[in-house]
Amino acid sequence: MTRSILCGTIALVLASATALAADSEDARLKKLEAAVSQLQQENATLKTELQSQGASTSSTDFANSAAAKIKMSDSVTQVRLYGEGRLRYFMNEGTAAGLDSGDSAQRERLRYRLRLGADIQLQDNWMLGVVLETSTSPRSANVTLGENPTFAKATVSSTSVVGGVTTTNGTFINGATIKGGKIVTSNGTVVTGVATSKSSVVSNVNFGDALFVGRAFLQNQPTDWLTLRGGKLPNPFVSTRMTWDPDINPEGFSEQIKFTLGGGSHGPSGKESKEVEVPQPGITVDLFANFGQFIYNDVAFENTFNPDPFSTAPDSHDRWMFEYQIGTKVNFTKDNYFQIAPSFYHYTGGGNSASSGPFNGDNAIVILDNKANTSLITFNQTGVNDLAVIDIPVEFGWKMWNTRFSVFGDYAQNLDAASRATNAGHPNTRQGQAWQLGASIGQTKKKGDWELRGWYQHSEQFALDPNLIDDDIFDGRLNMQGYFLQGTYMLTDGVSVILQYCHGSRIDTNLGTGGTGGALGTAPGFPLQSMNLVYIDLNLKF
Repeated sequence: MTRSILCGTIALVLASATALAADSEDARLKKLEAAVSQLQQENATLKTELQSQGASTSSTDFANSAAAKIKMSDSVTQVRLYGEGRLRYFMNEGTAAGLDSGDSAQRERLRYRLRLGADIQLQDNWMLGVVLETSTSPRSANVTLGENPTFAKATVSSTSVVGGVTTTNGTFINGATIKGGKIVTSNGTVVTGVATSKSSVVSNVNFGDALFVGRAFLQNQPTDWLTLRGGKLPNPFVSTRMTWDPDINPEGFSEQIKFTLGGGSHGPSGKESKEVEVPQPGITVDLFANFGQFIYNDVAFENTFNPDPFSTAPDSHDRWMFEYQIGTKVNFTKDNYFQIAPSFYHYTGGGNSASSGPFNGDNAIVILDNKANTSLITFNQTGVNDLAVIDIPVEFGWKMWNTRFSVFGDYAQNLDAASRATNAGHPNTRQGQAWQLGASIGQTKKKGDWELRGWYQHSEQFALDPNLIDDDIFDGRLNMQGYFLQGTYMLTDGVSVILQYCHGSRIDTNLGTGGTGGALGTAPGFPLQSMNLVYIDLNLKF
């Protein structure tokens, strides 16, 4: 039918051209108008028939497809699924400081991690973001192979404890004194013998292959320049691994604002700025501001019932972390850019003793300062007292010889470092700065791509939050300096091999190496003089 319509159209045009050559101007115009009108009608008829045939075929194909079997709410406009699977060889070795100076330890592990995520877009610019991942650690989704014996998915360890003590005649002891060299109970009975009963308590639970909610948040974008989020959400700030572990998803609220000035957009500013690129001519300037209000530590009850009528239970308050960031990214071309994003973060009072108590950073061998501050005997490694940190990450990237290059750095200073050091029992030091300087060459987007990346890092004892720093660098410890090297090669699209090496050594030998640590099985606060970390990853992302 299509062929007949086209042949008729051609014949009609030829006939009109012949008539136009012989007739007068008016007659030719009338015949031309009639020919055009007939052609338009035939084209409209053809278009209707083709659309009907296409719709019928498309409807049939979709009805028989696998996608037609998935039922979703009418409010869902789009669903994006993504995930990651990784196998890792990990080796960690360290040399002790302090009284164990010269002693060393080494640990090797095979590990895996799994992440499955979904971004569910709804009408009116609402979105639900969810990520499920292995491990309960906030700074890692890794699970050690063989950690649970005989391939168990989870294990529970228990420890025997004394559940009760009774006398040989069966009387339960609720009090006793020594009289004349003999044990006498509170009712005056002389104890001639005792018996104990044992109970067991759970000492450790290893969840093994269980999946946990690593991210769950609601998002709304009321305008194209404002994004609002709430829940357990991705880190909204431009940051480096010196200050923020990329595995950490803070809990609370965030607001992100962005305006683009100039001839076009090269993609969103921030952490994903290099992942999405839309080539446009001319220089553009992205102006952005990010704000976060994170619940750092919930105390459960702000006000509780008094335990007895003669006492008053003290009120308590949650601890919050607040961060503010204002930055800019100048896109000279789609490949050349400069970005700077200063931020400031601090904490409110409150929280439990672990987060609100004074950070120490030393271990149990430390000698108390001359003020004999007895609170130091807790040797707190996680306290966030006296932290008011200015952080300034900077990056400059360009393309040359068809290869991507970048130089980057970060500088942070705790404005309250002197008070933090004094409360830790070290009034004669400050140790409040941290900095990083590095470079990269190459990119990793498709099969055959490669990248080399490295930096030098210096993190002083009282400069940063020990709970947020990347534990893949210096084992998550402060008062350390050294370098980190990484090489990546793309085996195919989405599959890469990554080799990483980190070396660090203690900065101030009079201080511990504060932080959670743990890769070498040490107790919190155990001081290290130096360490080496090696990672070999096979990584798959989709």
